[in-house]
Amino acid sequence: MNLGLLQLADSALPIGGYTHSWGLETAIANGTVRDPETLERWTARWLRRSLGPFEGVLVASACRATRAGDLDALVDCNRLVEASLAPPSIRRASREMGEQLMGLGRTWAWSADRLRAVTAALPAGEPGWHHAVAFGVLGAVADGEPGDVLAAFLHQAALGMVGAGVRAVPVGHTHGQQMLAYLHSEIDDLVERYQDRDPETSGAGCPFYEILCDEQTRLYARMFRS
Repeated sequence: MNLGLLQLADSALPIGGYTHSWGLETAIANGTVRDPETLERWTARWLRRSLGPFEGVLVASACRATRAGDLDALVDCNRLVEASLAPPSIRRASREMGEQLMGLGRTWAWSADRLRAVTAALPAGEPGWHHAVAFGVLGAVADGEPGDVLAAFLHQAALGMVGAGVRAVPVGHTHGQQMLAYLHSEIDDLVERYQDRDPETSGAGCPFYEILCDEQTRLYARMFRS
């Protein structure tokens, strides 16, 4: 059992993910998500059309680059995230969570030594490490295979989205865990599809999701930061 990977996928990891709804709050406000069924559909579509083909590809790519010691490729992955995340609130959240995760990794006995060279690779003046890249790096440092690291990333992302729905829809915790179980086959399919993709193929065409993320910053009342 890979305990490092389990730690990375823990929803209690203090990197601020629980403060974000990733567009869900707007979807609730406009009625797109209103009950367990629509929350499950929202989460599955988010994984399939946005997170998997974009950040998912780069998680696996960052994992492979770290395992190969290719720091230039790792920096390129981070630049792709910075250039491609359109909603400013989501781009900022990604950087904040990535930097928090890297900071935690530098305090853990199993990752601190191996992270030194990686964290020094980002040129001065560039934005910080994004969450997807940081997750891929630490997954590799935990000796995870790219497919396993990608599965852990998608699972913790789905758990975060469902957790936001439990608080905001609201949905019961039992329903939330049932949804997560239903999403396992979706996650398996995404891992199979994206674990070996080149980083240049990453990208998601989901304007509706990006619009919702942007509109969240202008809601009259908000529970989440983004």
